[in-house]
Amino acid sequence: MSAPNPVRCAVIGTKNIAGQHLPVLQALPEAEVAALCDIDAQALDETSRRFGIEPTFKSADDLQAWGEFDAVYVLVSVLAVAEVAERFIRAGIPTFLEKPPGLYSSDTERLAAAVRETGTTAMVGLNRRFYTCLQAGREALLNTGDIVSVTVHADEVTAPHWEGSKFPPEVAARWAYANSIHALDLLRYLGGDVASVTSLVRQRGLPKPDSFSALLEYESGAVGRAVSDQFGPKGTGHFYEARTRNAVLTSRSGLSSCVLEVRGREAVRFDLTGLDRRLKPGFPGESRAFLRAVQTGEPVSFPAPTLDDAVRTMKMIDEITGAEEWAPKPAT
Repeated sequence: MSAPNPVRCAVIGTKNIAGQHLPVLQALPEAEVAALCDIDAQALDETSRRFGIEPTFKSADDLQAWGEFDAVYVLVSVLAVAEVAERFIRAGIPTFLEKPPGLYSSDTERLAAAVRETGTTAMVGLNRRFYTCLQAGREALLNTGDIVSVTVHADEVTAPHWEGSKFPPEVAARWAYANSIHALDLLRYLGGDVASVTSLVRQRGLPKPDSFSALLEYESGAVGRAVSDQFGPKGTGHFYEARTRNAVLTSRSGLSSCVLEVRGREAVRFDLTGLDRRLKPGFPGESRAFLRAVQTGEPVSFPAPTLDDAVRTMKMIDEITGAEEWAPKPAT
């Protein structure tokens, strides 16, 4: 049986994170980068020359009118991602969205509704779920029994985002969604769906609450702990720990490895493998999952985050940070 044709992907947004996605797409036999699109003509031209990609388009209207692609990668700014993604989802075009899928849960719910109404394939880029070390470590941990506790630290240095940075205050205020979502989503990847959240929210040094500590109860009966301090130095950054009754899996080296310790056995270390070792970790796995769904017409499946799945993560973060109370979505 011959291999399916590569998926012709149009990449919308050519700055920052696009520079990580494009090498992955160019390395995967399942993908062909068919076009680039960006309203920033300089960034568009630079990325086109850097990666040798033509044609280029300066608007989504022009790209959509051209139409010679099978799927889109939406890699635009946090404040624009939901609007751009909804356009292509409602047009029935398979859509990959970089995180977050909207800065507010209501944005993500709107996108999820569009997927349900149209049946369009869509997937969110929460790439930590696809770190090869974490996937191997999680599988080995589950072989020791049911997970009974998960602890995640999502500590960040956010003061620069308030001090004349490139991020608007709305994004700085919701940094738990703009970036910490990567770590906080691991609470659900490792522990499953959350039944309840009890949180303590404090304001220590920034113009908004910047310290979040939460206790979670999973539907399975397991317990989760979430900590996200956004003041002071970076400290430990992002890390996780998951336990069964007889074993513990702990991240190391900025999530690029993890160690499984089982009572009575020698510890086992899991490192990045395959393309994760030379490209952005997790990006090859998540793109393979999305491209496979496009090629087969089958829905994306765990660990790939659907938009309904992303809604559950966003709402969990709402409860951890209390953001719906102190930073609701501005009226439009």
